[in-house]
Amino acid sequence: MKITKGQTAPDFAITDIYGKEIKLSSYKGKKIMLGFFRNVNCPFCNLRVHELKKLREKFEEAGLQMIFVFESKPELLKMSIFHTEVSLIPLIGDPSKVLYKQFGVEQSVVKLLSTFFTKGMMDDMKAGKALNLPEDKEATTTLIPADFLIDENFKIATAHYGGHLNDHISIQDIKNFAGI
Repeated sequence: MKITKGQTAPDFAITDIYGKEIKLSSYKGKKIMLGFFRNVNCPFCNLRVHELKKLREKFEEAGLQMIFVFESKPELLKMSIFHTEVSLIPLIGDPSKVLYKQFGVEQSVVKLLSTFFTKGMMDDMKAGKALNLPEDKEATTTLIPADFLIDENFKIATAHYGGHLNDHISIQDIKNFAGI
């Protein structure tokens, strides 16, 4: 079931890839950007993480905490130099897709196929592949990204479910939410 604006964020407690427990409600009082990505090898996801990582300090200064969820196993995420560089951002491997189900993140063949008709898709795919990321043979191909902005009172301010593999909430919307 999809999450909607105004509802209380579903809480969870899970271990990140470094063994640290991440309890979403422990961030109550801060703004949270919770991003659901596909897998360690997804070129679109990796470019997006790189883009967000560059803004981490500004977001944190504004009181925004980012948390990233991938369907890949923690061991695969730790093998990627690219992902270990985001270690200041909690990074969760959820191969059983428990959190994906809890937040209504969908799988869609139609949305997967629509990706190939989006502007800049080939350039992004090429740039992402150049990152030389580990392969995740257990990953699904139809998982669609989603982003959630959660306010200080633990209410969903924005629930963005992607329309294709490269569809995330805009950086400007995140900046506006953070007050930047």
